[in-house]
Amino acid sequence: MANVSSDLEAVINKYSDMLYKICFVILKDEHDVKDVLQETFLAYHTKNPILQSEEHKKAWLIKVSQNKCREFLRFHKRHSTVPLDNIDETTLITNGLSGEESDLLSLVWNLNYKLKSVVILYYIEGYSIDETARILSISSHAAKKRLERARKKLKQEYEEGLVYEK
Repeated sequence: MANVSSDLEAVINKYSDMLYKICFVILKDEHDVKDVLQETFLAYHTKNPILQSEEHKKAWLIKVSQNKCREFLRFHKRHSTVPLDNIDETTLITNGLSGEESDLLSLVWNLNYKLKSVVILYYIEGYSIDETARILSISSHAAKKRLERARKKLKQEYEEGLVYEK
């Protein structure tokens, strides 16, 4: 039993920061993120998946946490009285970001879930198109198309923001 709890502790220590960032971009609320992370690590502990490598473990945890986020959003969309869109996004932006990085993060923040998840995995976590597709359980073509749409939307939103500033 000591091996199981030490494995869980090691997984939590290694991946909690990364999963927190991914889930926070999706959920936009610290308390909700903590709930989702707890459910993710509980799923890891109870299912005790046999994974071939650390990369598989990382991908499994990302996929499970994103699924938990999606379930959370779906539930609260039907049952919530406070819209998630009203949450102040400045809580996400940390001191180390420049103004341009902050603007770009805000644009990514406002993408829909499908586009946001591809951008996070490809640009922030550094996965290839094929790895991103496997994690999201979509085809490589679909991942490329989503990334293309996300780039186009981000470019359009960024250019519109520049026009408004002048």
